[in-house]
Amino acid sequence: MISQDITKRRRRRRSCVGEAGAPGPDLIFLEKKRNMNKKEETFLLKLHPGVERELPIVTLAGTNKRIASFVMLGDVELNEQCAQILVDRFRSEGLLEKFDMLVALEAKGIALVHETARKLGHSFFVVVRKSVKKYMVRPLMVPVSSITSAGDQTLVLDGRDADRLRGHRVCLIEDVIATGGSIQAACDLIRYAGAEVTVIATVLLKGEFSDPRLVYLQKSAM
Repeated sequence: MISQDITKRRRRRRSCVGEAGAPGPDLIFLEKKRNMNKKEETFLLKLHPGVERELPIVTLAGTNKRIASFVMLGDVELNEQCAQILVDRFRSEGLLEKFDMLVALEAKGIALVHETARKLGHSFFVVVRKSVKKYMVRPLMVPVSSITSAGDQTLVLDGRDADRLRGHRVCLIEDVIATGGSIQAACDLIRYAGAEVTVIATVLLKGEFSDPRLVYLQKSAM
């Protein structure tokens, strides 16, 4: 009996402490359980009457900066609602006559622009990419940095898309604008392609970015 008790205690110790003193599976499970029980800090974002989302507050990796994480990608209802609100704003403010082509930035704004294009009856829109793809022809590129992306990036237009844009007036749509660095770089890229950005639209404006072409649904400091 004494030998069996000693063996059981050793097994319990091994389950709590792994090799080289690392936490064993029991301790890891308990830590995960404690983390799951912690209440996540959130921020209630009200975009429009009846349109709101509870956003998790996160710390950007490698910084002390905390933001309310607003991700529209995958939220079908939110993209449909925000697209309709944007279209109504375009119509009420007389902006529909100012553009004849929609452009999205990869990747989170794509679903929003797709829904907006559908509501406006546009059969096509252009996506500004964030890397050169092997299938691209004569790609146009500009550098850009973003507070939510690690390191510097490059905005890219496939030469075929640049040809489609040439001579058009563009509404550039993004889900969130923070510093405006990506938007300004995209405007430069579209200008290089021979088009003009006449309207900039976003759902959520963060920071102090300002432009006379800008339309936004809500402004938030988080």
